[in-house]
Amino acid sequence: MINQIFMGKSAMFAFQRKLQVIANNISNSQTVAFKKRRVELESMFPQVLESVLTESDETTGTGSSRRKKYADYGTGVRVADVSKNFEKGTLEVTNQPLDFAIEGTGLFQFRLADGTLAYSRAGNLHLDNEGNVVNQNGQPLEPAIRIPRNATEIIVNEEGRVFVQVNNQTQPQEVGQLVLANFQNIEGVRDVGQNMYLETAASGAPILETPGQNGVGTIKQRQLEFSNVNVIEEMMDMIVTQRSFELIVKSIQAGEAMLKASSDLGK
Repeated sequence: MINQIFMGKSAMFAFQRKLQVIANNISNSQTVAFKKRRVELESMFPQVLESVLTESDETTGTGSSRRKKYADYGTGVRVADVSKNFEKGTLEVTNQPLDFAIEGTGLFQFRLADGTLAYSRAGNLHLDNEGNVVNQNGQPLEPAIRIPRNATEIIVNEEGRVFVQVNNQTQPQEVGQLVLANFQNIEGVRDVGQNMYLETAASGAPILETPGQNGVGTIKQRQLEFSNVNVIEEMMDMIVTQRSFELIVKSIQAGEAMLKASSDLGK
């Protein structure tokens, strides 16, 4: 009965975390370039098995007492990982000159206030007071691109070359080049919020490419990539998870009732 309560407790924490992730997915279903998360659960039984197989390495306690300890405290379920799904979201035309979508696997590169480089799929950009192209958080593109104040039109081709039309000039002038980053293991990047990611040892160092080369993708101006969250799927998953959570609570309550009944019998 005690085991039943411990198992229910572990499952309750795991499914509570799963509900939080689903709710976050739904709330960001309209966020530009948001990538949905998934909770990966794992049974603790393999850990119990490994402990039993290596119990001969221990020098204290009898074999039976060690097996009993593993059986009592090694069962249940836990959150193994919260993974990110980097499948491309839908592209929508916005007709805004500084809206960019990536038709491929690359990410935009931005420089944070502390000098760190961060990466994002969100291409809803704008100009700051000095004419620098920045994201919604005010972080500039890297390498930096500055648009002249007297520019009347901004043109960006699929290869990421940035041109501006200035006053009455007949030919646009080139003012910058967009660069995209690829990772050997994109799922290994660290999420730091606001649709931004940092490189990690698991992701490997970013590989910088010019758009259109080595599968990094091309630039689509006046378009945005939206979230890859399917709200209907998330709602169905939420209902199933809620029902599972309710069953877990009932199992804990049943265990408590059995424990109380056995205690009363012993009085």
